[in-house]
Amino acid sequence: MDNFELLSEYYTFLKEKKGEGKKVVAFMSHDNIPEELIDAAGFVPLRMIFAGNDELMDASHDFLSPSTCAFAQSCIGVFSVKPERYKFLGLIDYFIVSNHCVSDICASEVIAKYFNIQRLNFYVSYTKTENSLKYFKIELLDLKRELEEITGTKIDNQDLMDSIKKYNILKKKLLEISNLTLKGSQKLKIFHKAMLYGPDILPKLDNIILEQLQTQISEESKDILLTGCSIFIDDYLNDLIEEGGGNVVFFDTWVGFNYYYQIIDEKAINASEDSIDLLVHRYEKNIYGDHSVPNFLERKVAHIENFSRNYERKTGKKIGVINHIIKFCDHMSIMSSHLKNQLKEKGIYVLNLERDYSRANRGQLSTRIEAFLEMM
Repeated sequence: MDNFELLSEYYTFLKEKKGEGKKVVAFMSHDNIPEELIDAAGFVPLRMIFAGNDELMDASHDFLSPSTCAFAQSCIGVFSVKPERYKFLGLIDYFIVSNHCVSDICASEVIAKYFNIQRLNFYVSYTKTENSLKYFKIELLDLKRELEEITGTKIDNQDLMDSIKKYNILKKKLLEISNLTLKGSQKLKIFHKAMLYGPDILPKLDNIILEQLQTQISEESKDILLTGCSIFIDDYLNDLIEEGGGNVVFFDTWVGFNYYYQIIDEKAINASEDSIDLLVHRYEKNIYGDHSVPNFLERKVAHIENFSRNYERKTGKKIGVINHIIKFCDHMSIMSSHLKNQLKEKGIYVLNLERDYSRANRGQLSTRIEAFLEMM
């Protein structure tokens, strides 16, 4: 399934949901938005996991500076240019403004204001202290109240618990898929589709996996761990990696590990009487996201080193790391040299790859990736 077919089918899916009376709540993709709460309220969560090209980035410059994160630029661009393949964005009823980063806030505010989409707010602390956990619960309760006011219906504790369990099942399934011997492009397509459809995809997921298992992986391919920024729908980066002879075996990004590792353990679910507290518990345990300070870099290095060592013991192959940095993404760029240096000290090959979505850069990126894979 190519991206055009995926997005076309997703438009049909959303139209059907709207026909059932559901409203669509969109948000910039990161790992602290409580999609279970949105689902339990009877809404459809829509993650902005769409990349761009020169046209979409340029269209955003009517609203924000070109020095804004290229992903945020593209998110604005899809609303401004309104490409036919993204027509489902016209079905959005609400847009969450959150503070994962400055670009998240700015782009979300622009989208809500200039494209006439009603705004919801959800702000998150960067720390994991007792006070920040209390603040996160306040934000959850405020969002819950706003959603209830829209629908005129209280969100039942059991409905939220059921939604948490559904998303848990989905994430466990994605964890299984991550451990399968598949090409990186196949895993990525499954991750993209699952994060768009949510638990609605579960009945079809096994068949989707079986279809992908038919493709063989070259024994000559170089195995890659991708960290940093995600590869979103319509981005060509993974194609360049595979064309150069590489294969991403682990996506250490929002689209991938940062999403599916946030499984709420069964003991916590069974012990909890308040489903909101489970979302606070998950936020507390989310220690690998780049929104978690002050120990993000140390945890990231230890996490990648641990995966690398275990992978080499299991397969006998060394793994290379591509640290993918979207241009002007301060969260990733500010620590990129430190990450590379610390991993190199541990004998792990690292390529810091900073870029935007410009098609003109494709040849240069391809050359850099091929050189890195050859060095491995």
